Amino acid sequence: MNKTLKKWAVVFLSIMVFLFGFLGDIKVITASGEPNIISFSNVRVEGFNRTAEWEPSMGNIGEVTLNMPGFTLTNIRLNLSSGKFFYDIVLDQPIVMTSGSGAHWWSEMQRTRYLNIEISLSNSQRSEHMVFSTHRLVEGPSAPEQNNTFITNASDLETQQTGSWYQSYGELPNKLSVFIRAGDAQHEPNQYNNGWSNGLYQYINDRPLTQNSPPVLTISTPSDQLLSENSLFVPVVRVSDANNDRIEVNYYIDSEANPRETKIATNTATAQSVSFSPLNMSTISEGFHTLRFFVSDGVASSQGSISIVVDKSNPQLGNVNISSSDTQVRMAGTAYDAISGLDSAPYRYTVGTQSSGWTAEPSFTASGLSANTLYRTKFEARDRVGHIAVSERNAYTQAQTPSLSIQQNGETSVKILLNDNNSPSTSYMIQTGSSYVTSTGVLTSSPVWITPSGKTIVLNGLQANTTYPFQAKSKNAEGIETAFGAVASGTTLAQAPSGLTADASQAWIKLTWPASPGALGYDVEADGSIFNNGNATVFTHSGLLANTQHSYRVRVRNAGGTGNWSQTLTKLTLPDPPQAPVNLLTAPSQRFITLTWDLVARAVQYEVEADGKVIDNGGKNTFVHQGLEPLTDHIYRVRAINTGGASGWSNSITQKTWPDPPATPNKLSAVPDIHSIALKWEEMDMATSYEIEVDGLIMDNKNSVNYTHKGLDALTGHTYRVRAVNIGGKSAWSFPLDVTTHPEIPDIPTNIMTTSDVTEITAAWYVVPHTDSYDIEIDGGSIVNVTENSFVHDQLAANSSHTYRIRAKNISGDSEWSKRVTLSTMPEKSNTESLTNIVAVVTNKAITLSWDTASPDARYDIEVDGRLLDNGTNTVYNHTGLRPEEYHTYKIRVKQGTETGDWVAVLSLSTLPNLPGAPSKIDAVAKNNSIELHWQKIEGANGYQLEIDGKAVDIGSNTSYLHNNLPSGTAHTYRLRAMNVTGVTAWSPSLRKSTTSPDYIIKVKKGEECSLTLLAQNVQDFSEMSFVVSYDPKELELLDLYDFTPLRDLTNGRIPGSNLTATFSPGKITFTIDQNIVPGTSWSGEITTLSFKSLKTGETSVHVVVD
Repeated sequence: MNKTLKKWAVVFLSIMVFLFGFLGDIKVITASGEPNIISFSNVRVEGFNRTAEWEPSMGNIGEVTLNMPGFTLTNIRLNLSSGKFFYDIVLDQPIVMTSGSGAHWWSEMQRTRYLNIEISLSNSQRSEHMVFSTHRLVEGPSAPEQNNTFITNASDLETQQTGSWYQSYGELPNKLSVFIRAGDAQHEPNQYNNGWSNGLYQYINDRPLTQNSPPVLTISTPSDQLLSENSLFVPVVRVSDANNDRIEVNYYIDSEANPRETKIATNTATAQSVSFSPLNMSTISEGFHTLRFFVSDGVASSQGSISIVVDKSNPQLGNVNISSSDTQVRMAGTAYDAISGLDSAPYRYTVGTQSSGWTAEPSFTASGLSANTLYRTKFEARDRVGHIAVSERNAYTQAQTPSLSIQQNGETSVKILLNDNNSPSTSYMIQTGSSYVTSTGVLTSSPVWITPSGKTIVLNGLQANTTYPFQAKSKNAEGIETAFGAVASGTTLAQAPSGLTADASQAWIKLTWPASPGALGYDVEADGSIFNNGNATVFTHSGLLANTQHSYRVRVRNAGGTGNWSQTLTKLTLPDPPQAPVNLLTAPSQRFITLTWDLVARAVQYEVEADGKVIDNGGKNTFVHQGLEPLTDHIYRVRAINTGGASGWSNSITQKTWPDPPATPNKLSAVPDIHSIALKWEEMDMATSYEIEVDGLIMDNKNSVNYTHKGLDALTGHTYRVRAVNIGGKSAWSFPLDVTTHPEIPDIPTNIMTTSDVTEITAAWYVVPHTDSYDIEIDGGSIVNVTENSFVHDQLAANSSHTYRIRAKNISGDSEWSKRVTLSTMPEKSNTESLTNIVAVVTNKAITLSWDTASPDARYDIEVDGRLLDNGTNTVYNHTGLRPEEYHTYKIRVKQGTETGDWVAVLSLSTLPNLPGAPSKIDAVAKNNSIELHWQKIEGANGYQLEIDGKAVDIGSNTSYLHNNLPSGTAHTYRLRAMNVTGVTAWSPSLRKSTTSPDYIIKVKKGEECSLTLLAQNVQDFSEMSFVVSYDPKELELLDLYDFTPLRDLTNGRIPGSNLTATFSPGKITFTIDQNIVPGTSWSGEITTLSFKSLKTGETSVHVVVD
């Protein structure tokens, strides 16, 4: 057959094998399981490199070189039936054939390369060739291939057998020879076997051909093993091969087509042990299985097998029987196992903590057990591979028959005790007559089983002084009953006497009671002492003191014993009449008077005579006389009463009701001063004193209608209100009056600067704070008043001298005069130049003077505090190194060439004070919508700047500031600095303060109670204050307005026991407080605690404001 390798290569491989026959019948099974196939061991053939030189006489064909690698003939087989011989060729590397470079041919000719490998088989009698040719390719005549190197791989070889070896040849072949030839041929089309050619040949003689021996298999693992799902089973075999072939070992289970596992054994000339992986028993079904082992050397094979039994199931249990007495439990059972069979000691019995151990016995009895007790029993059976089947059951021992003992326990009850060794859980039936005792300790007509705690039960509902016979039986937890035990009897006690009565005098008490049927006698307990009263039903206790308490009890003795005591009867001997009440006190108001007195010993009742009318006041020592008119007189007296009689009347007491509160004061006026404000108002009828509110602080002004507020800072604002007071209350506040103190007397004007020309002198000075006007004294005589800080004195004579003093004026007074300043007008037609734009810059440490240049060549003299200095051409003079608030005098004149002019400017200047100290802190009080700030006054400061949330605000000389109209719950930041004429200080440390929030968030759970407490702090007056609480009535239900009393308060009006008045509607509560606070003091504390019940789960809010 033909096959293309590459477009330039054509190779023919022919392999011919000749077999000599042998005698006898041969049947061999190879590893593939083919019948009548003889296999042989591999045959190795060494390679070579040969060249056939070019012979011109052969035609236009060049030399041929063959590089033949070594190769191995493998899988050598002889089919005795067909006579065919088979093998595989394994090349060490590809075969390379090269034709000479000079080779060429005619265009009408074709070219063929060929490579033949021929095999000869032989024995001592015969030789046969089997020819196997390579593939062939005829190249076309029109495109002769110029590349003369051709490669042949093992996969390129295609065989064609031309010979056979038959059984008739006799014995098998035992030698193999190889004949190799290669050639390059030129021939006519389709006649490649005719034509010119060049080739080479190589013959390799008589390689031994050995028949292959099958491998030997020995199974080491014992057969017929019993295995469970937990068994460790490792298949092990031993293999060997006379040819020392590599052996593949497989094993199968039952009819599996694919091996469970494959192992490879080498060096098999010596027997090798092969262990497989442990068998996964979870993949093996129960029952009998065959493990089949196959070994193969690739040509021949052997096999063997063993059997195993797999048992994964527990034994099957037969009947398990359990029986018991009150002290024993007997067990019996059977079992069988269909696969592996039972163990030789297959059974184990367990009752509670008793065990038989593994045994072949079919039964077991546990002894010494408790009656009516639950025992856990277990019957176990095991098979030969260790599987255990278990049957567990509960078994009870039988109950014992109980005996009874009866104790007297009361008038209508007895205590029954059960005596036996039964367990505490045993059930009993207790019978008396035709009735039975229930678990609740009463009788019933139906039989009932009970389990008394501690084997004791108290039977109630019996007749007093009655005998009852009792008997009992028991049953265990499986319901097996005993017979009734012996009868035991008990008798109830007699009932205690009832209906005790007593009569008393001041010296004795007589006790009587009804007779008790069947009584044998009575005992009387009098004040803890017991007396035997025989059969009498009357007892007299004599020799007693008046108004003393005594107690008595009676009991009956009968055939059953001594009964219970009766209820205690307490009785008082009659007292002596009480004494008359003393210490009567009255507490008046406008419409009622409250009368109180000391409690009187032995008194149980009081009578009050009010304005001649006697009133029963019960046992209270307080009496409220209501419905009265203001300023009316009322007379009272009181007497005390008890069972022994009434006292005499107390002394009379007269009380006048209070007047109504006075009217509100009006015509409040004020006269301010620098450091005080004097106030006055009209005197009010019925007023006994006055209270004045000064900047929010309430003060008691006694009965004076004048008040002077002292110690104030100048130019500070203050607010005042006044109300009148009498014993009946306080009036409303007057309208607020806002007053500002006067400023301080102005400071002396400083830094006076004067300049002159021929007919006038101009004076100017620093503005003095808080000044209304200035007085200028001229030449020690006339005084001129001006409102500005400058003055022009004109219409003066030339070259005339003038003196000036200045003082500042305001509503508070005049300052001291300044120092005199003297300056002359300039002479007529003088060469003296005047100065313009004189400027003085003053600090706390230096004074700088400057002016405009008088002329280009002008020079200047300056006199500083009397000392003359040449300032040259400079128009600036710096006076440094000065102390704060220090006065200095300056005069300036102009020099032109050699001429010196007159003084044209005189200045009297003072250095500025030092800066005040920087504020150290700010205090703040926050409310819902405002924050009030306070700080200490800074010495040397005449004003303050407050930075509010980053914005600076001038607030004058006040030491407080109210930042209002703020949202609740918002934070604000403040800084403060002080100012004076010198400048401003550094900022104080910042203060961050938040307004309070009237909303309180409460986490609640539906159905649970929660509370809210209202607190007040630093309150001076409750009369104008109310607390308003708002909530959602769909989320909260009000339970109590005032948590300080035991009762729940939910009504409008005054809350009893408090000074609060409440106005309540669902969702809103308003409280007012009736409490006087001493003027000048304040009150802090708890107002009330409100209780709510939540109608939801989550969060709810409560809004609280103070109006």
